[in-house]
Amino acid sequence: MLHGWSMDVEDWFHILEYEGAPSTERWASEEDRVAVGLTRMLEMLDRHGVRATFFVLGWVAARHPELIAQIAERGHDVGSHGHLHALVGSLGPDGFKRDLDRSLEAISAATGRDVTSFRAPGFSITPAEDWAFEILASRGITLDASLFLAPRAHGGYPLDRDRPFRLELASGRTLLEVPTVPLRLGERSLSFAGGGYLRLWPGPVLHTCFDIAERRGSPVMLYLHPRELDPGQPRMALPPLRRFKYYVGLRSVRQRLESLLLRHRFGTLAAAARSVVHDPPVQIA
Repeated sequence: MLHGWSMDVEDWFHILEYEGAPSTERWASEEDRVAVGLTRMLEMLDRHGVRATFFVLGWVAARHPELIAQIAERGHDVGSHGHLHALVGSLGPDGFKRDLDRSLEAISAATGRDVTSFRAPGFSITPAEDWAFEILASRGITLDASLFLAPRAHGGYPLDRDRPFRLELASGRTLLEVPTVPLRLGERSLSFAGGGYLRLWPGPVLHTCFDIAERRGSPVMLYLHPRELDPGQPRMALPPLRRFKYYVGLRSVRQRLESLLLRHRFGTLAAAARSVVHDPPVQIA
């Protein structure tokens, strides 16, 4: 089975809903480390011959166009992660349009290519933000990876699907949705394939989760951030539980990723979606 590999390209200080995080106005003066983890990720993927999907903040693309161009030149897919790393609901429709358009302009300028994929910061499209899909489709987005099919802090979309599926919009347009799906264990679900979950669970647990998903015919859509490959990043004074989630496993994650790449097959999210029969479409009114 071909699983999907993705990275949300943002810096260490792009943290959601935390008052102590640097304000947007201070971003340019903070220590710039996005290249550290991103370069390590690109080198790792090159060694394993894997192509991935990178969802890039427009702010990062405008600041480091050469880095984003390098992602595209190495054969990876480059999508949008918004411009200023804002939750979709906090922007509203008009603000979302402006933020998305800024990101598309910055990323296209860096890569010389149209942008056709998107992931919301924090997987923050919930049923209350269904209006965002029409906006995405109107901007030429054909693949969305914003839905996290389990409860979470910034999003969560209650939907019984295990594989990619089509979103059928009221306008007649469609989007290919490539969701992040937990491992369903009876009435419970176990998130494992990205961010803090991937850093927390021991390697044998991760491999078991991947093996179960493969037996069920459900590709895993793994996601990472550059900061997760950068143990030397500055530390924020986060509350204890959030600090644990944000920094746990930073020194062991590279070995864990190497192990996953050796044992399982990975590609871009689009390639992983093409490799399986899709689940039934979902109509968005």
